[in-house]
Amino acid sequence: MHNAFMQLCAAIINIKQTQLAVVQVEPEHTLPTTAPAALMRAQRYFPTLPILLLSPRIGDFSRSYATFNITPLIGHINADEIAWRVCEPPASPEPPF
Repeated sequence: MHNAFMQLCAAIINIKQTQLAVVQVEPEHTLPTTAPAALMRAQRYFPTLPILLLSPRIGDFSRSYATFNITPLIGHINADEIAWRVCEPPASPEPPF
């Protein structure tokens, strides 16, 4: 079953010896009121990586949200230079019975 709401546009990048998942979201999903829900959704796809929510660049600026300190990394991230790919949701685990 294909459902656009179940897909995610993301990439795994390495910056300054740190591997993280960057997930493309609309700017409104980088706000403290909406970002936690978007982050929880992304954690299904990348359960072991730190996740950065990043909006597409508008002019010279992208909005971002993360639960870790991105200050040393954000200057090295350009949304226009990321090789984004559409990710399908991970398979649900089989029930134990």
